[in-house]
Amino acid sequence: MIGMLAAAAVMVACPAVHDGTPLQGVAIFDGAVSDNAILAPDTTRRDTSGTVQTWRVEGVYRDGRTLHLRCDYAGRSSVTLAVPHPVRLCRMTWRGPRRHLACA
Repeated sequence: MIGMLAAAAVMVACPAVHDGTPLQGVAIFDGAVSDNAILAPDTTRRDTSGTVQTWRVEGVYRDGRTLHLRCDYAGRSSVTLAVPHPVRLCRMTWRGPRRHLACA
């Protein structure tokens, strides 16, 4: 019998709601937030149901850096998340008032 190991997928996501307010926007940083190296999306697709943006981020880890997410909420509240384990893609989905960002 051949044994197989499945690697657990690592996923990091912005909380949909923080302090009672919904997610309003995001910034994805190549390195520390203090470096202010905000990445632009690689693709943006709009259709009648909303907008999807994607960032291909595997190069950040390949070059020895890490990713950080800033999740922005109404009232100037934000949550910053470190993404220490390599991920390949971040995807932001805007569907009316619902917004979702996840990196895996």
